[in-house]
Amino acid sequence: MRHVRLIPAFLLALSLNACDWNTPNDYKPKRDYQAFQQKLADAQKAGSATPAVAADPGKTTFETYCAACHGINGKADGPSAQALNPKPRNFTDKAWQAKVDDAHIYKVIKEGGASVGLSATMAPWGAAVPDDEIKNLVQYVRHFGK
Repeated sequence: MRHVRLIPAFLLALSLNACDWNTPNDYKPKRDYQAFQQKLADAQKAGSATPAVAADPGKTTFETYCAACHGINGKADGPSAQALNPKPRNFTDKAWQAKVDDAHIYKVIKEGGASVGLSATMAPWGAAVPDDEIKNLVQYVRHFGK
């Protein structure tokens, strides 16, 4: 009977030792984000964060909400993009820019990707971003294709 009580304790100890415990190097979103922020700051200092846009409408909002996935330059190379499947939209793709209209881009930003049959990983930003700023974002997204 004594051995029967030891078996659950032994199995628990064995299962804990068999776990694949993550190390701090396995999961480093804070460090990745800090590196991204530094890259953004360096690009802004150098004046090369994005191509010139008249008065940069939407730039601050883009950098706040969009650049983590779509990248500073709209090339879908932000720090979060690595973990996403499907990958975020590359706004520098001229063929894509030519086939979508502003209303489509606006709807995706406001209502999310699922609203137009795209990936649900593109979150709806309508609750966080006012309509007039979404219009600025559409123009900012458009400037990547020029």
